[in-house]
Amino acid sequence: MLNRRWLGCLCLSLLIGDLSLFAADKIELVEPETDARIKLVRSHVKVSGQLKTAAGGGKTIPLKLNADAQYRFFERRLSGTGRDAETLRSVRLYRFASNDTEVAPADAPAGTAPKKSTLKLPETRHLIVAQGRREGAFLYSSTATLTYDQLDLLRTPGDSLPLLSLLPREEVAVGESWKPESWAVQMLCGIEAMTKGEINCKLEEADAASARVTFTGSADGATLGATTTVQLAGEFTFDRATKMISRARITQTEGRSIGAVMPGMEVTANVTLERSLADGASETNLLNDKAAADVPLEPAAEMQFLRFESWGLRFYHDRNWYQFHQTSDVAVFRLMEQGSLLAQANVSPIPAAATGSHTSEEQFQSDIRKNLGKRLKGIKKTEQLQPRNANDRRFLFRVTVEGEADGIPMTWFYHLSAAPTGQQVSFVFAVETKNLEKFNNRDLGLVRLLEFIPARQAAK
Repeated sequence: MLNRRWLGCLCLSLLIGDLSLFAADKIELVEPETDARIKLVRSHVKVSGQLKTAAGGGKTIPLKLNADAQYRFFERRLSGTGRDAETLRSVRLYRFASNDTEVAPADAPAGTAPKKSTLKLPETRHLIVAQGRREGAFLYSSTATLTYDQLDLLRTPGDSLPLLSLLPREEVAVGESWKPESWAVQMLCGIEAMTKGEINCKLEEADAASARVTFTGSADGATLGATTTVQLAGEFTFDRATKMISRARITQTEGRSIGAVMPGMEVTANVTLERSLADGASETNLLNDKAAADVPLEPAAEMQFLRFESWGLRFYHDRNWYQFHQTSDVAVFRLMEQGSLLAQANVSPIPAAATGSHTSEEQFQSDIRKNLGKRLKGIKKTEQLQPRNANDRRFLFRVTVEGEADGIPMTWFYHLSAAPTGQQVSFVFAVETKNLEKFNNRDLGLVRLLEFIPARQAAK
């Protein structure tokens, strides 16, 4: 008969052996922060669904939406600037970025042609920095100032940087699941203020060459004050030889209520992503060690600004000003703060005056009275503003007006800006009087950064 003590030792030995075999089956799925290799990223995003815009009286106008966007860029990982989402940072060189969009009334008769538009990144090769933040990848150019449309083009579902947050922190075995941290969920879903969210990942299969991971998840919260819900499902392949995510497929469904600066939406985005090492590509010289070292740990304020350019004028603004709407004769911006609408600015070109002249102060004030009508209570102050420096020869005139709109006390700041050539533009800022302290004269910063530019110098 076997000795019980010996038998116990034998069982323990076998158990330890089995555990060792099990541990050996675990694999590492990691892209190190120190990985300075340059990847070529190809992304294709197809969006379909419905937009909803406010029509007044509590009614909405539904619009069919179809969009097809494609991207090609080189990307190099940079060291992080902090913890969690801030550990993710990269610099990119875009070869191509384009989005074709079709919008049509949902109840339009069959055969009605949709309104089509195409947005492309200029051929000028800008370096774009992607910096990890809980609410998504923060994008800016270290070499030029982006426009609102360009930034909107570059922000996409399934961005390659947040995707890295799905990788497990520890080795995993086939069949094993893990849950990324809450910041990773929020970053991947791109929700500004998340109330709840979770993603579940699972290593489905693996061999010596690759590993396949599936994931599903959801998040609730708000973006720019609008209630937002996101559902995610997808999978990615991890190349074990190159130690990187090589392919991903993501389906992202988003529902968002109508907000102060964005339409409501019920849309589904299907994303396919491919990543490969970019060895030998000549353009990668622009992402060399010196270029990487020159990227600041935190972007300067001017790098975060956006540029508006139209009608032969240009100005810069911070990202709290959202371009809400633009036609041939007016551009509407809305200022958001902590998810609430703080102010609106209407920018309009006005008929040119004779060279060296401008619309008179008296005429400008008369136009204000006519424009506001019964909403006007009185003109509180008029002042001629000083330009930025002695070389700035613009005429800058500001009128502060008090009044009321729909029973709400309002303050308007009207600006007349004129170039020596006679070219002119007006700014109208509308602020609820109770919010004047929060507004803090932010109209002045916008107007003082205005430039009148000859057509031949306008950015393309």
